[in-house]
Amino acid sequence: MAPLNEPVCTGDGRSFPRKSLDYTLNKNRSRFKDSPDTPEIRVHTMVDLKILKNLVPLHELGEGNLKRLAKRLKIEELPSGTVLCKEGDRNDYAFYLLEGGVELSSHTTTMKRIVLGGTEEASYALANSLPRQFTVTSTAKVKIIRVDNRKLDRAIVLNELTTTITTVHSAQKRKLGGDTEWLEEMLSSKVFSKLPRAKITPLMLRMQVVSVKAGHIVFKQGDPGDYYYVVKRGRFNISRKDARSKIQIVGELHPGSVFGAESLISGEARDTSIVAMIDGSLMRLAKKDFAELLKQPLVTFVTSKEAQHMVKNGIGLLDVRSKDEYRKRALRNSINIPASELRSKLEKLDHKRKYILCCQTGVQSEVAAFLLAESDFDVYVLKGGLQAIST
Repeated sequence: MAPLNEPVCTGDGRSFPRKSLDYTLNKNRSRFKDSPDTPEIRVHTMVDLKILKNLVPLHELGEGNLKRLAKRLKIEELPSGTVLCKEGDRNDYAFYLLEGGVELSSHTTTMKRIVLGGTEEASYALANSLPRQFTVTSTAKVKIIRVDNRKLDRAIVLNELTTTITTVHSAQKRKLGGDTEWLEEMLSSKVFSKLPRAKITPLMLRMQVVSVKAGHIVFKQGDPGDYYYVVKRGRFNISRKDARSKIQIVGELHPGSVFGAESLISGEARDTSIVAMIDGSLMRLAKKDFAELLKQPLVTFVTSKEAQHMVKNGIGLLDVRSKDEYRKRALRNSINIPASELRSKLEKLDHKRKYILCCQTGVQSEVAAFLLAESDFDVYVLKGGLQAIST
């Protein structure tokens, strides 16, 4: 189902914000109500897998992955005259027609096309290219499924990944083991969503499964960095000891959470401790494999000459050294947020703007680049740092 703040459009151009609709729920469906002339929408809470198996490319998903996707989908009943999408729209949803009929029209031609539910054409998403090439309007009462294309892409990647890994592990007489919900969560994280698809399977094949008991210390503050971790099952506390040796709980990790990157990139000791709250398991990736398969594809370097050109075109300069270092020497028009403070000061950065990160040697910038990638920022690292250029 679409987000509650997405408007419902009627054929005569009127729209009604979903969030203003009053709704009541019973066991099997939701009925949205507004004024008498508002289009009535009935949403069934269950989607039969047999329906999804007739839709392209959903039919390629394995049973388990299809079931997980089905839990997130709803069948919507819409009246005649409802506009599903308009020509030029960029909303990233795939609309599948199950019953009824729709008309596809465009201002570039007087010809119109009719698609009927249950036909071969209806097994494909309606006007799915972006921006939309057609306005799609229901010609009668219809039943549709609305799928977020980003979730569909993740489901396809997850399906390919689990199939490949299962095949390889079977040949090696190993098992992926348990459910793959943790894997779905991991793939939906900002870091892994940026990772080239070709890198994901090799990365997963090099990961090791580690079972832990409640109270197990994964690593302690001050330990050297040796592995990158993904929580497969269980819950884990993140704690930090301050200068007075007082221990504070600063966070919690759950299935799909990733941790351990900072010390692998910087070469410095762990700055937190991770402890299992209950029995669980982790997937871990060795430092060498992390550098090759995860850090290298996500951290993009630029030379000083390239950086100068990029800055002239509006890209920002972010210095991630300490405040004292920044005051002694800094690039013109740069801003300063120390790498150690980035997580707590992300609101000071413009998400719509790209940044070049700089520090003395480039190492701190690599750590900062990975942290910012986790928060969906688009950044570059000044190769060699400030020591490689003259100001």
